[in-house]
Amino acid sequence: MKIYISPMAGYTDYSYRKILKKFNPDLLFTEMVSAHLLNENDEATEKELLKCDDKENEGVQVFGSDKNELIKAFLKLENKGFKNLNLNMGCPQTKIIKNGAGSALLPQTDFVDSLLSELKSKLSDKTKLSIKIRIGYRDFSSPELYIDLANKYNLDFICIHGRTREQLYNGKADWDIVSELSNRPRKIDFIGNGDLFEAKDIVSLIKKSNLDGIMLSRGIIGNPWLISQIRELLNLGEITTFPDFDTVKNAVLEHISYLEENKGKIVAALEINKYLQPYFKRFETEDLKNNLKEIIIERDIDKKIKDIEKL
Repeated sequence: MKIYISPMAGYTDYSYRKILKKFNPDLLFTEMVSAHLLNENDEATEKELLKCDDKENEGVQVFGSDKNELIKAFLKLENKGFKNLNLNMGCPQTKIIKNGAGSALLPQTDFVDSLLSELKSKLSDKTKLSIKIRIGYRDFSSPELYIDLANKYNLDFICIHGRTREQLYNGKADWDIVSELSNRPRKIDFIGNGDLFEAKDIVSLIKKSNLDGIMLSRGIIGNPWLISQIRELLNLGEITTFPDFDTVKNAVLEHISYLEENKGKIVAALEINKYLQPYFKRFETEDLKNNLKEIIIERDIDKKIKDIEKL
């Protein structure tokens, strides 16, 4: 069972991927990249989003709506040495949708068919191409069409998130639909995604479906140990990894060191904040909550580190 890490804007940056790589996911993605900005040689895209030490095992997901721009972007990424490239057809965010990208591509089956055809003809056979979709958008409710297209072009995998675009991240991912889709005839890998937070629940979903892998998203934020727990439950029948407080605290301090090294002290002091509560939520007490609130508003990274060490 393959375990992939989803591209997540603002989260799967270079620093957090260094933490995640210690747990050996089968594939992890950078933050998603705009085809337009990549083609414009945008500095943040080039220097931050695409910063990567392992282009063989770290993929890039691209979003856009113009076919020529998308093709140019995919070829540029291939020339940079990336071996795993993914087309974003699942992002539900309004700012992406209004430009015709992300989930807005779902109803455009002819466009996607033509795009995949050209990409497969122009990319090297060694470059792995995949797509990530949702189960529906507006009047489109035929995700099976994309399983057929993925088969037609022999993609590396199709990843299906069990929500429609309209749901955003509300309600629950419909794993009945994901499971049903996973049983369709195919020759390519089928990866399931959506609401994958706890190892026991994840393994239960795996056993009910015909999956080749899963793609972890929000559930992996502040919880890289989830990767180990899933594998243990699948292979051993029980979970043996239960990180204690000091283990989590040390991971946070290591994460901060990567952020400092990559983005400097000022940015590190701000960016670690969104990870702190997810990291420590398993130990949540009123005292810890109050301490974390104080740590989050602290802007001096050295003081912040000392306060974390005292927890």
